[in-house]
Amino acid sequence: MDRHHTTGRQAVPRQGGVNRRRFLGATAGATALGLGAAPGRARAARQEAATLEFWGFDEGRLNFAKAAAELPAFKDAHPNVTINFREFQFDQMHDRLLAALASGRGAPDIADVEIARFSMFIKGDRVPFVPLNDLIGDEIANVYAPAAVDPWSFGGQIYGLGNELNAVVFAYRQDVMDAAGVETPFETWDQVIEAGKTVSTGETKMLGLHDIAFGDFFMTSQFAGTSFFDAEGNYQADNELGVEALTFLRDLVYEHQVAGIAPADAQNDWFGPAYWAAFEADRFVAMWGPPWHLGNLVSNVPDQEGLWAVQKVPSGLGESRPTANFGGTGQCITEQSQNQEIAWDLLRVGNLTVEGNLNDFAARTVYPAYIPAYERPELQEPSAYFSGAEIGQVYASVAGELPPFNQSPMFYDATEAMIRVVITPVMNDQKEPVAALQELGAEVAGMAE
Repeated sequence: MDRHHTTGRQAVPRQGGVNRRRFLGATAGATALGLGAAPGRARAARQEAATLEFWGFDEGRLNFAKAAAELPAFKDAHPNVTINFREFQFDQMHDRLLAALASGRGAPDIADVEIARFSMFIKGDRVPFVPLNDLIGDEIANVYAPAAVDPWSFGGQIYGLGNELNAVVFAYRQDVMDAAGVETPFETWDQVIEAGKTVSTGETKMLGLHDIAFGDFFMTSQFAGTSFFDAEGNYQADNELGVEALTFLRDLVYEHQVAGIAPADAQNDWFGPAYWAAFEADRFVAMWGPPWHLGNLVSNVPDQEGLWAVQKVPSGLGESRPTANFGGTGQCITEQSQNQEIAWDLLRVGNLTVEGNLNDFAARTVYPAYIPAYERPELQEPSAYFSGAEIGQVYASVAGELPPFNQSPMFYDATEAMIRVVITPVMNDQKEPVAALQELGAEVAGMAE
């Protein structure tokens, strides 16, 4: 796959967003605010005092934006600018942002918008964010688009910019495999299953799979070569490859018996304290996930440093793609912003400079989607946790294979329904995957009416 996949390939026939009539209070266009101004005018505007509002829901990501605001590339250009960074709870921030954009007042200049929640903002006849295509310009060739822009794109327009390369890799306990005489690295999923049969004894299982979260299926369907929605935003999770991926997950638990159901906490259905405690207790000895998930392993299970190894995703499922794209948050400039030029400079410095990306790598080990940063030695250092592996090289080796991300106005609603209609019935009650996915398809079709 072309690593520079652009949103032009996934054009959607209709433009979406919050209803136009609700935006009577929206500001004038980008040109009127100086985005297209002559250089002298732009320089003058940069010296003016201004205060911007930035909303987010994660302390680490807000720190990423704060660090960008302190870099000379931004600070020297905007010495009289103040940015108020405000953190809200995840649901509260997205709901509050949606309400402010719908009412036409009260929205921030910039907001962090999570990959699935972005679909909430493209449901009507107007998208309430500033298009970034022309501003990004030729820099589109310097990012892996499936991670950096596709999730926040719709109708051929880019409305958000992310810095995280969320390329999925496979990780396992090298010490456990060595003790069991298992040959690694794994070339195929069949080898993983056979290894699982060897190491799955007592309470130990090779893998922990989720029954109240859609992420495992979201990733494995991409390994197989498909996605929830096609390039036109139509539901397609019930196609042959989707059924194969879901059947694979169910069979890991019930037929092969090499996976167990991952524990969940009341406030975290993906990787809460009980989940990591299971790894600490050697209940699970392998996983697949993006850099942020492996980073959480490092943070939450520190005593296993040096015991883990990492590799690309094994082959043998559907079209055998070696990675997937999972997770992400993009920075979006709202139409209500009176300081769109300054807001864009902050996005640019954080996401489209080597320094901005290295700040986040140093703080959160976030591997960047910005390709010019890849040659920096910081990204090529061996990982003590993963047995000395140059994990950055592993990510870089699969980055060009990231599948495109197809956004849809139904994405968030569909993933919420998927847990209820598909994941829990299949992973708990062994419901037939094809029936479950077709039932979800009927429900998604009803959402679109």
